[in-house]
Amino acid sequence: MLNKIENFISTHHLVESGELVIVGVSGGPDSMALLHILTDLSPRLGFGIAAAHLNHGLRLEADEEESFVRDACRGLGVTCFTRKVAVQELARARKTGLEETGRYARYSFFEELRQQIGGHRIATAHHRDDVAESVLLHLLRGSGIKGLRGILPLNGLIIRPLLRVSKQELLKYLELQQIPYSRDESNIDPYYLRNRIRHKLIPLLEKEFNPRIVDKLNQLAAIAGDENQVMEEQTEVLWNGVRLEEDPSTVVLDNRALTGQPRAFQRRIVQKTLSKIAAAEWSLDDVETILALSAREKAGSALNLHLKKGVRVIKSYDKMIFTLLPAVRTEFRYVLPVPGKVAIPAVGRSYQISLVDKKDYMPGRDVTGLDFERLPQPLWLRSRQNGDYYVPPGFKGRKKLKKCLAEIRIPYYQRNQVVLLTGDGHEVYAALGLFVAATAAVCSHTKLVLKIESSPSEITGSGNRCDRLVE
Repeated sequence: MLNKIENFISTHHLVESGELVIVGVSGGPDSMALLHILTDLSPRLGFGIAAAHLNHGLRLEADEEESFVRDACRGLGVTCFTRKVAVQELARARKTGLEETGRYARYSFFEELRQQIGGHRIATAHHRDDVAESVLLHLLRGSGIKGLRGILPLNGLIIRPLLRVSKQELLKYLELQQIPYSRDESNIDPYYLRNRIRHKLIPLLEKEFNPRIVDKLNQLAAIAGDENQVMEEQTEVLWNGVRLEEDPSTVVLDNRALTGQPRAFQRRIVQKTLSKIAAAEWSLDDVETILALSAREKAGSALNLHLKKGVRVIKSYDKMIFTLLPAVRTEFRYVLPVPGKVAIPAVGRSYQISLVDKKDYMPGRDVTGLDFERLPQPLWLRSRQNGDYYVPPGFKGRKKLKKCLAEIRIPYYQRNQVVLLTGDGHEVYAALGLFVAATAAVCSHTKLVLKIESSPSEITGSGNRCDRLVE
């Protein structure tokens, strides 16, 4: 068995010579076997080990198990690090189940310890039977190929050296080596689905359907892993082609490119995007809901999903926006000084205002010019309001601003940041950087031009009391 494990470690490059491996040790049979096996193999493969034990504080025996692990490590000459966490209180705070919270607490501790002592890998005691249980667990939950991979030998910095050996092999090893271990009664509690799979479903499948069901489920996991790897590599290529923008809080996808992919890759592209935004277990229902939104033809404020972890997904024309930014509306209103300067922190722009003779006026990319003598006083730079309208050049009558912004395909989520030039009423004379109304456009009779020049603002945030973020 030791030779099998050594070959498995080498084949999958789980640990290199000179590295330090942190071994998760609960005190149960699997982790005690792992501790002793890695202690035996470490001189031959040239790596060091340290043990890590998390006391969950859930059972009366928890403190005794912590002492047991400490003593066992001391006897092997292995440094042992322990931490006690009130998992029940943590579960209430995180609003997650005990099993999920315990796993979160363990891996958080292992990773913090790894960084603290300069570790390279984290080893856990998952074995061949665990792979079979994991495949069935994901199958019952309706998983795709990714879930049917079971448990991976290498996942980031986490290694599973025992995946090619069975529970019975480990128990036999412990018996032959006379290695003591503790028993966790929660591992047979039928309340947990994994325990019911372990103690009821797998024995039933072995008895009634296939005595080698564990082997066959491991075979399925290996095939699914190989096929998933191919799809993951192709998804990476496709995702880079579909992605338009990306920062830590927002990812924007080209929806036409997304919907042009086969459904299988659409799902994976959406899953990858969600994982970029927030670490969570994203279900197929989440993905299918997003793809249903993606397929809808209408675009507007109604096309807005609120998912867990504060993630929002918005369809805006040919874009799918995945964001953690809160759903807020930006409101601002500033009197226009002539001449003068206005900074609008809510949009991150500053505006220099001046009056120039028409003959001296030069249009530019960030310059808006209007016929000053055709404008009322006072003038305002403000965000949009209900009832706003303007008169387009060459158009008889007025047009609603909302309709205009839709026609020129300004995404819904950006419309509240459009800076408008207005009087005291609802007539819009200009949307800076977008258009100038016919009632204020520079023409052959213009003498004085109101010149508004835009530039990035050095002021950030909402420091001006005129700015307001409204839920």
